[in-house]
Amino acid sequence: MPAPSFGGIDLFAAIVTPVEVTHPGGAMHSSPSRTDFRFSLADRLGIALATALIWLMLVGMAWAATVLLLSGEGAAALALGGAALLFLLLGNIILRDCLMRWRWRILLGDAQAALLLPPGRLLFGPVPAVMETLSSAAIRQIEWREEVTSSLGLTTINRVYGVRLKDGRVILLGEDRPIPKTSSYTKLMRDAADALAKAAGVPVRQLEKARGDGGFLTLWGARRPDWPGTHATP
Repeated sequence: MPAPSFGGIDLFAAIVTPVEVTHPGGAMHSSPSRTDFRFSLADRLGIALATALIWLMLVGMAWAATVLLLSGEGAAALALGGAALLFLLLGNIILRDCLMRWRWRILLGDAQAALLLPPGRLLFGPVPAVMETLSSAAIRQIEWREEVTSSLGLTTINRVYGVRLKDGRVILLGEDRPIPKTSSYTKLMRDAADALAKAAGVPVRQLEKARGDGGFLTLWGARRPDWPGTHATP
């Protein structure tokens, strides 16, 4: 299968293009022919460090539980093993988000956009990966909505952005999430969506708020609400 291209550029090769201009929540790099949207280097390095630390801690907990078990401290080993299992669930969530932040990217040109959208770009519910070159002329409008999701008694409101195409498909770009201890949201998805709308000369439409189910720690039973006007949310 040939690699997707963007203005003659191999998309896989384009992934290593450096990003130099940053703003809160993401990074944008402009050249005469294209604009590059991705998570900032500080954001990517920060979550990579957090991922490494939690997995190192998991290895240490597993080693300690093994030592306790071999020493005849079965109850202590069981308790530590249970704690390690909970941290393993958390580690999987952080690892998924880490991989998403390193892979997510949108390259915007004069008449087309390259979408490099990994499967973990939405916190709640599965969404398939997208890697394709999209013509600006194929875009009907940009859409976004707030999605209210609860998991283990905690409620999160994320802002999900999508591109509605003239062929009826909807491509979900990703989501802006609340910034802790503030009333603000991250802006990377909004900025990318606004730039796509401007390049295509189409409107940005806000949809009604929707509710989903976060399941257990987003790992099991999570369900996203359907996107209006389509039977799928690719």
